[in-house]
Parts: sequence; structure tokens; C-alpha cells
Amino acid sequence: MDIQIVGEDSLKVKSKKTTLAIDPKTSMQKFDADAVLLTGKEGDINRITNYRVVITGPGEYEVSGLKIVGIPSEDDLLFSLISENVRTLVAKASSLKKISTDKIDDYQIVVINADAEVSESAITAMEPSIVVVYGLKAKETAKALGKEDVVVSSKASFAEDKLPEETQVIVLG
Repeated sequence: MDIQIVGEDSLKVKSKKTTLAIDPKTSMQKFDADAVLLTGKEGDINRITNYRVVITGPGEYEVSGLKIVGIPSEDDLLFSLISENVRTLVAKASSLKKISTDKIDDYQIVVINADAEVSESAITAMEPSIVVVYGLKAKETAKALGKEDVVVSSKASFAEDKLPEETQVIVLG
């Protein structure tokens, strides 16, 4: 899986068969994606080409074999992505605070837009192998999760069948 930051708060996520655009903004370059996921009310879907579906509400979806579940959190959405045996959560930190922890399962990969202070206990409760943070408070979030030497990258790549034993924190920027 590849997770690439393509704008201030926008991501491109590629799995084996599927490319997702998460929260596309006007300021980013156009790219092709199978689906567009909007965690909030804002997003410029005109920046994405050749998409088949735009997901803006709660429910269960499937795109090219990737199962996507939209989980409501007040005005926003969290997304659960299930590819083969790997579960990934995509969420804004502000949305994660508003949802009860009993509604959140275990995830091997957690992708957080650090738009607000992150609840470390909510993240550690999910027992992730990899935590990817981006956004305004990404560096602070990485430090709060125990990553002292923060190296910022534009892309994170990992094999879904070879996830690390200990939690790894990756900062995108």
C-alpha cells in the first residue's frame, strides 16, 4: 500500500487494485482515482479524474475489491478500509475525539489527519502496526505517540503482508 500526501490535507492511497483520493482540494494537481472519499463537507472532486464513486456518507461500499465502511462522527466521517486481511482506518483527529472507542475496532494501519490534538489512548487502543499522520499538528502528534526524531516524507509505502511487530509512526508533509 502507498499513502501519498498530494495537498495540505489531501491523500492518494493506492492498494493492489484500487486508488483512492481522500479529501481532494482545489490547490492540488489532478490525478486518476477509482473513488473519492470525503471525511468532511469540503472537497473538490473536480481535481480527480476517472473516478467511479464519491463517498460522502455512512454505509458499506466496495470498489475494485476494497471494502469501504463510512462511520459517522457528528458532522464528519471516518473510513474503514478492508483489503484482504488488513484493516485501515482513515480519520481526522477532531472526528476521532467525537466517537466512542467501543465503535472503533482494531486496525493494522491508522491514517490520521492531525487537524486537532490527537487522543493517544484512542490510537493505542486500536493496536496499529503503522500510524501515518499528516496535517497541521502532525509533528506534535508523532511526538505524543513516542516518535522523537520526526522525519517528514511525502509518501509512505509498505507491504500489507509484512507489517512491523512494533508500532511505527510515519509523518507525511
